[in-house]
Amino acid sequence: MKLLITLLLCISMLYVNAQKIQNLKTEQKAGELSIQYDLNGSTKDIFTVSVFYSNNNSDWKKLDKVYGDVGDSIIAGKAKKLVLWVDHLDGLQEKMQFKVQAEYYTIDQKESGNLKDNNDNRYDWLRVGKTKWMTTNLKANKEDDNCGEYYSNSNAKNACPDGWHLPTDDEWMELEVNFGVNPDKVIEHGLREIDLNRLSSSGFDITECNYNVSLYPNQKALAFWTSTENKMLYTGYSQKYFARIIRLGENKISKELRDKKEELNVRCVQSSIYLAKIEASVEATINLKPVGGVTNHPFTGEVMDWQYIGEAIWLRKDLKGSYMYKELEDRCPAGWRIPEKEEWEKLFDEFKPSVKLENHKAVLSERLSGSGIWSFNLNSSDYWLNTHHYTYNTYWINEKDKEDSKKTMDFPTNDKGEAGWVKKQTNEKAKVRCVLDNKDFIKKKDDIKSGTFVDKRDNKEYGFVEIDSKIWMTNNLSFDMGDNSMCRNNIKTDCKLFGHMYNLEVINSGCPYGWRVPTFEEWKYLLINKAANNLKILYPFGGTGFDLLLGGEMIFDEESERDVYTAKYLFTNGEKSGYYKIDSKGNVELSEKAKKKDFYYVRCIKEINDRF
Repeated sequence: MKLLITLLLCISMLYVNAQKIQNLKTEQKAGELSIQYDLNGSTKDIFTVSVFYSNNNSDWKKLDKVYGDVGDSIIAGKAKKLVLWVDHLDGLQEKMQFKVQAEYYTIDQKESGNLKDNNDNRYDWLRVGKTKWMTTNLKANKEDDNCGEYYSNSNAKNACPDGWHLPTDDEWMELEVNFGVNPDKVIEHGLREIDLNRLSSSGFDITECNYNVSLYPNQKALAFWTSTENKMLYTGYSQKYFARIIRLGENKISKELRDKKEELNVRCVQSSIYLAKIEASVEATINLKPVGGVTNHPFTGEVMDWQYIGEAIWLRKDLKGSYMYKELEDRCPAGWRIPEKEEWEKLFDEFKPSVKLENHKAVLSERLSGSGIWSFNLNSSDYWLNTHHYTYNTYWINEKDKEDSKKTMDFPTNDKGEAGWVKKQTNEKAKVRCVLDNKDFIKKKDDIKSGTFVDKRDNKEYGFVEIDSKIWMTNNLSFDMGDNSMCRNNIKTDCKLFGHMYNLEVINSGCPYGWRVPTFEEWKYLLINKAANNLKILYPFGGTGFDLLLGGEMIFDEESERDVYTAKYLFTNGEKSGYYKIDSKGNVELSEKAKKKDFYYVRCIKEINDRF
């Protein structure tokens, strides 16, 4: 019974200390995927951990940009964590497989075995500590006796079978200590006591051999080469290698230097240490749909990608060019603005690795600089933020503290591949990235009743939105009516950006079936009552979903030295037709008479009870 308990205890200990990767699980937050795992093993084990990924559970690629409990010198423990950015995965798709692999050095526990050399000679071996030793001398052919062949040191180095080698001085010392040599004496030259009976009974052959060199008077010995060269530089000991001379009948072994040309015996060795590998895999469901989308610049028609991140809606690309601080006014599109410091801080926090890293600025930059679905396209530059200060020449002027007027301030940066903050003055240039002025849009967007429909005449898709008791198209009409329609400046690209412009024939047959040209009162309600001199609510993200576009005539305003964008939108009241002219400065002008020869933009409308 006692023996059984002891056996069960040993098995239990082996199980507890067995090297395994367990409890592998994943979690995604924004673009960061974290992998948690338990690494079971002895506290003496040192692991090298790598991560591989696949999108078909077959073709595995090693992931280089992964951080946390990964790489060299990982010790066993629970709740290990590593993190990666999903945009760094090739072939990214909803289902991805991840494999955590750990390598560690261990000793082959097999005590003995046999091998054959290139001449088909067979040898037995036994393990001593972490080294396998051939139990007999190396032979040149099958006719050799137990003494085998005699080798010079140069020949001995290349004589061992494949995968085996001539022992080093350290490997001989390990053998000697295992068979009785005093550990404090083993490093010394000269004679040491060794238990030859135990060495022999272990299976190590110690048959006497004869040598053509003198080893000691009245010799009865075995002599073996090591691969360790003499490192002492004084005269008389160059070109010599360490050897071991076993004095049979005296239970002694000596370490001494012998001339490399002498011919001694060889015992080959092989390390029992090998690189073991354990691994575990898990499948992760990847979120490929960050909150974001595409809209058009209300004035230029430029397609703009946006993303909701860090509690703000950001443009996913910088504005073109670099600017001084005094050049920032009205630089962002209508309805957008320069970010506040807090918004930049929250953005950085969103991309910050969730594990502590020494190179966190570089990893943060790596994520922000990417162009994937979760990354940010951040330029290797500095960026402006809204400081709530005003400027005089090139200095900061704090409205409350004039003594603070010449100090530089912190601005966001991604310069030199490190994201963070940098001190900057207003006369320098920096990049611009805009955030949406309507901070509540994400919270309220679900209250906007919107959708899409297809015009069956040409299969074009349009958006629509319900505003009070009417349903408006959220795109300008873009049905080709031949001579009765045109693109701005006769440029087809402008039709794709802003839709077609129409003469008065559009009133009769321009809108899709079930839709019509709005009346004067309907446009008036939208522009005057609804907008209430705040056209921003009609621009993209303004809160109504109307997405007003100003794709008409562009006028240069000498006073502001800026371009002013305009658009004329047609309305009809039975036999009378007119238009509203809207510009980017917020002006709305009514003209109650539309000319037959002129062309206008059209937003079609329908009653809320009409079905599609």
